[in-house]
Amino acid sequence: MKTFSIRFLFENYEDQESFFEKRMFGGLAAYLNGKMVCVLMEDPGAYEYRGKKFDFEIWNGILIPMERENHASLIQDFPALVSHPVLGKWLYLPMRAPSFEADSLKLSELIFQNDQRIGILPQTKKKKNTKKKKKK
Repeated sequence: MKTFSIRFLFENYEDQESFFEKRMFGGLAAYLNGKMVCVLMEDPGAYEYRGKKFDFEIWNGILIPMERENHASLIQDFPALVSHPVLGKWLYLPMRAPSFEADSLKLSELIFQNDQRIGILPQTKKKKNTKKKKKK
């Protein structure tokens, strides 16, 4: 199973009763207080997605799930954050950002403090209609 060198970022809140993690998109998602709060991605060299090339690694850093109306505020606090080119509703801190280490630790602390700008409620899966057709 894939391990993540930046998983230490979860240490702030992994003792919280509401914390759990889940594999997602080839990464590792953290959930806290009922919300998905970040996804760790470690795929160095991934500059392409579905035939489109980007000028930075798009799956090597931290994805921050959040509502678009909170983007500007968090980017003001963390200028290295960018709108993710595939998951545009989420912000992304590339691992190659010069401020990655400091910013990732500060973001982890904001997550621990339950910063309301960060996180989304997971969507509930819709149940399939399993009604059997009546025989005539």
